[in-house]
Formats: sequence, structure tokens, C-alpha cells
Amino acid sequence: GGALVSNAHEPGTREHLTVLQGAMEIEAAAATRRLKAGDTARYPADAPHAIRNPGKADAKALLIVIHR
Repeated sequence: GGALVSNAHEPGTREHLTVLQGAMEIEAAAATRRLKAGDTARYPADAPHAIRNPGKADAKALLIVIHR
């Protein structure tokens, strides 16, 4: 049920999130995408965006932020 809600980063910033355990939802670019363990999402982070755990079980992920 946790969430990381972010304001926009610098122009051109992108994030790559790989789910290692559980499930997560990514909200970015006016779309929501659900990911399960082993999935990777790449999305713009120069607008407001969010990462959420939609369930009650633990979820773990690796997040890479690329600033341009």
C-alpha cells in the first residue's frame, strides 16, 4: 500500500523501474501501468509521476533515474 509520489524532475529526466518482488503500479505521462516481478517500466520523470504498491504484500524494486 506504500507510494512514492514525485514532482517533476529536470527536463529530459527518465526513470527505469524494475520490479524485483511483488507488484507495483507506475503512473506517468497520463497513464497507469501495473508491473509484476521481472517487469521493467521506462517512463518520463520530467512531469509529476508516482510508484505505488497496489497490494498488502511487500514489493521491492530497483529504480534508476537518468538526468539529462
